[in-house]
Amino acid sequence: MNYLGIEKEILSSVRSLNRNQKSDVLDYVRNIRPIPHSEKLYRRRAMKQIREALMNG
Repeated sequence: MNYLGIEKEILSSVRSLNRNQKSDVLDYVRNIRPIPHSEKLYRRRAMKQIREALMNG
């Protein structure tokens, strides 16, 4: 599902809630922590790019 589809689904789901429920949902969303990026994945991609650059350079 694309970003806009997810956004529309969230908005349509929240629309039917009462004021207190909407407030609870908003508090929950505000408290969601961002997912930390995987350093291992970035390191692996960087090493791949370095190898490719050395082979092509």
